[in-house]
Amino acid sequence: MMMSLDTMEPTRTELKPTRRTTAQLLAAAAKDTDAVSVFYDGTYAGDTEAAIFVVKGMQNVEYLAALCERQGLMTAGKPVEGNAP
Repeated sequence: MMMSLDTMEPTRTELKPTRRTTAQLLAAAAKDTDAVSVFYDGTYAGDTEAAIFVVKGMQNVEYLAALCERQGLMTAGKPVEGNAP
């Protein structure tokens, strides 16, 4: 499974203007040839507390979901909590 990274500019504190909505992130990821696209809220993994991973392909989604569950990173079937719009 290959992965591509998309980060913001080093001096910014939010995602690029063209990467703010779910639809924009999915559209950008769809153009990527790798199976996983990562959108960091920072310049790279070492300076961010959050990232959005877009996994493409049913088998890749199933694999990554199972891996995350085995590693204790998520609970399958649990809805996302919080007051996100």
